[in-house]
Amino acid sequence: MSDEPPKDDVTNEVSLEDDATNEVSLEDDDGGDGDLASQMFGGEGAQDDKEDEGDEVTATGGDDVAADAEAPTAAPAAAKAEPPKPYTFSIKISDPERIGDGMTSYVVYKIMAKTNKDTFSSPEMSVNRRFTDFFNLQRMLSFNHPGVIVPPCPPKDAVANTFVKFKSAGTELTPFVETRQYGLQRFLRRLVAHPALVDDPLFHQFLETDDKMPAPKKDYAALLAPMKFPAIEIDEWFDDKSRELTILERQLKKLHTAIAALCDGRRELSLSTTKFAESFAALAEAEELKQLTAAMHRLADVEAKVAKLHSKQATRDYYDFSEIVADYAQLVASAKVALAQRSEKLKALQNSEENLTKKKEAHERLKAAKEPKPDKIEAADKEAQDADVRMKEARDRYMDIARLCKKELERFDIIKIRDFQQMCVTYIEEVMNMEQLIMKEWESFLPEAKAIVV
Repeated sequence: MSDEPPKDDVTNEVSLEDDATNEVSLEDDDGGDGDLASQMFGGEGAQDDKEDEGDEVTATGGDDVAADAEAPTAAPAAAKAEPPKPYTFSIKISDPERIGDGMTSYVVYKIMAKTNKDTFSSPEMSVNRRFTDFFNLQRMLSFNHPGVIVPPCPPKDAVANTFVKFKSAGTELTPFVETRQYGLQRFLRRLVAHPALVDDPLFHQFLETDDKMPAPKKDYAALLAPMKFPAIEIDEWFDDKSRELTILERQLKKLHTAIAALCDGRRELSLSTTKFAESFAALAEAEELKQLTAAMHRLADVEAKVAKLHSKQATRDYYDFSEIVADYAQLVASAKVALAQRSEKLKALQNSEENLTKKKEAHERLKAAKEPKPDKIEAADKEAQDADVRMKEARDRYMDIARLCKKELERFDIIKIRDFQQMCVTYIEEVMNMEQLIMKEWESFLPEAKAIVV
């Protein structure tokens, strides 16, 4: 990417009530584009209003977004329970820095967090972390919280990462690192907005210490691998939801491809418009009529400004639209992991039920034998009782994860609707603003063009 990513000088705070992805703004870095660029990328405008609204949000520690969709059926005793304390949590990643050279080098990211949540040892935290720490944190949280939809961490990219390792010392970091930086920031902001994850001891360790994050012992990819002998689905709701997620993931990937093409198209339009402006300015130099020469230079200037606006809009589309859609495709994959973890518990329950049935049948056969043997009957009865205990334990574990998984999926649906609404509104406002500014420039130039006297 040729354009610089959005600057994020304002730290947006996230909450359980509003954990939609906090988009970052593009600031005008061209200094000299005049009012056209400053109106679109600084000063007063719809983008600034959006940022001001999201700077400080109060979170309610134990609330869950999905609860808004449910009817109030709490028992009187629950109504008397002390409500969770509200808290704020701002988190920002900045200053990516490459450490070392060659294949042994790596990039560290500075994390700055601020919260009034009393479960953290300090209200302000600052720590440097490499990508592996983020990656292992996400995997460990998935294993430690089965049934919870753990926000996705940006995926590994061996090719781009190798390119970063072999860049010359002192050179600027690649767009890949900058894109990953904002992806990691979205990951952490979603974590602090999740009631089940914000107080995980490992997450506290991640923010409060420099300790290396432990790598998971299990294979994360194995969670999504089809079971050799899958569980027999007993809940139509989960069966429907699984199909919905598969369709949603497929459509999100298609949409991401289309948005990537849109961004590329805007960049190509910007390049073509810039070339046209340069050629038209060169033609103006060959014109003898001063009035016409001035008008041609003015037209070239307008085209150059339009080209910059298209370039900046392409960058906005990438960070505020394309990357969010890509995030959601990965978030759907995380939801499928939660479903897979539920399926594991369901399979364990069905196996324990099958084992209990076999033990009971063996006990009955021994009792019905022509020459019953009390010692064997007693042993078989003990095995049946033990199998019954294990079955009940498996059933409790399944019921717990099924309830949690359903609650997480309902929460996911509500947040998804809100995020996509916000994303679409932001995209519409940005495009309208760009088009209005382009129209304003052309309208201001048109009288000058018509005033040329031949």
